[in-house]
Amino acid sequence: MPLVMRKQTNSKRTLLSSLALGIGLVLSTTASAEPSNISAAKIDATAARVMDAYTVPGMVVGIVEGDEVVFAGTYGVQEVNKPAAVTEKSLFKIASVTKNFTTAALALLVDQGKISWDDPVIDHIPEFRVQDPWITRNFTIRDLLIHKSGLQLGAGDLMFWPTPNDFTREDILQGLRYLPMDGGFRTQYAYDNILYVIAGELTERVTGQRWETFVEENLMRPLGMEYCFAGPVPDQYKKHIAQPHGWLNEEPTVVRRDFADDYLTSAPAGGIRCSLQAMTKWMKMHNARGAYVTADGEQKQLISAKQHAEMWSPQTIMNVGSRAYEWDNTHFAAYGLGWRMHDVDGLLRIHHTGTLHGMNAYLSFFPELDTAFLVLLNRSHSDARTAMMQTLIKAYTDAPERDWLAVVQEWREQVSQRRAASFEEPETSAVTAEQAARVVGEYVDPWFGQVSVTWQDNQLRWTSHRSERMAGELFHVNGDTFAARWDDRTHHADAFVRFTSSLRGDIEGMLMAPIDPDADWSFNFDDLDFTKQTAAE
Repeated sequence: MPLVMRKQTNSKRTLLSSLALGIGLVLSTTASAEPSNISAAKIDATAARVMDAYTVPGMVVGIVEGDEVVFAGTYGVQEVNKPAAVTEKSLFKIASVTKNFTTAALALLVDQGKISWDDPVIDHIPEFRVQDPWITRNFTIRDLLIHKSGLQLGAGDLMFWPTPNDFTREDILQGLRYLPMDGGFRTQYAYDNILYVIAGELTERVTGQRWETFVEENLMRPLGMEYCFAGPVPDQYKKHIAQPHGWLNEEPTVVRRDFADDYLTSAPAGGIRCSLQAMTKWMKMHNARGAYVTADGEQKQLISAKQHAEMWSPQTIMNVGSRAYEWDNTHFAAYGLGWRMHDVDGLLRIHHTGTLHGMNAYLSFFPELDTAFLVLLNRSHSDARTAMMQTLIKAYTDAPERDWLAVVQEWREQVSQRRAASFEEPETSAVTAEQAARVVGEYVDPWFGQVSVTWQDNQLRWTSHRSERMAGELFHVNGDTFAARWDDRTHHADAFVRFTSSLRGDIEGMLMAPIDPDADWSFNFDDLDFTKQTAAE
């Protein structure tokens, strides 16, 4: 439905929507100046269209030019069907944007002479192991950060997500040695989260402080980032938490209420909760290449210019996709230390996205323009953040004007059509008691742990012992292959389950793979290799 602008007497712009579900798109924009290349009115209008198109409950948008916040827009609500509007203090999970906090913490330790980027990890974590002993000995702190380890895409993510589960950082360290390293050490880009968790553990080993405490005290506190937390959120700030939303039963739904009470195993890879107010201070510091101004007006260096430049230096070459070439005239792409980088219309761009179930984030810097852009939203939809970010950055690269929401929607339609033509759900049938009797039992994977396959109430069930939301019913496909349909339909990641047999024909193991090749790669079923347990075991 159309969004109607209504002027407020306090000079703030307020946007009201007749959208259902209680998403009142209240817009509030506060900044000391106007953006130099795009009007606040255009940003507001684009935000309204994007939120309408993708049914986004809440969003914030920020632009920092040099050390000045020139745009700070807050839109919508923290939770559907609840009155609390998004404000500059609202706490959004920034997901993998957290990674540049983790590398910044390590940069501090490099500046202090406590580590170097090329220290072997085992010098600081003696029990660190990967599959290959030579790689273990030569694996450096830098290798933890640049996504060129040889691990497969998303390796080990099932130990982090979905939450809650009972995997600890010690489990991560122990499980790493069992993950396949088929990509070749230092040969090709393959994104992971597990090594950033180990980077957080390394920070703890060196400093004697939890990663969360070190980040809050040494990065956030000096910058005055009050509404930003690496660990649990104190009670007095919890009213500001933006809840994560997915799409279920044709409406945005809170997918897993964020109580923010616990330390997250995955925090160094993607666990920070932060506000627009705090993130603009982070943006100012990076615009100044590690420098900041204290509340008393004194200029200080948080991270040395040398180490800041190291974080923003290419480490791993990445492929340039056709979309980047067509949209942004991109010719190179790389990963640095916690940052991606590529050229956009002839300008260098340093950036990172963040994606969690129910949350999306996007942070971009253009060093040659001393300008930074931020988009945070409490909805699982990467197209929404892309349309918003493209609208912002293209105004600064002097690109021809385009309706980026329409461009993104057209691109998505083309992708969807190609997918529809190439992907079909497998045909399945109900499982018989005879089929179930052949496969029921206990199965163990060396890093994911124990899974029970049981026959109850005429259902064949798959249940993880360590990850409570990984449970579902198995349906027969053919032979010893089944399809797991997860009870939690917000996963969007049903899986093939193939039971393997010995030469005698007895079931001895279980392998898995995603049914949909486009499913979230954090459901890294391909890395699982279960062995059936005997009665003696």
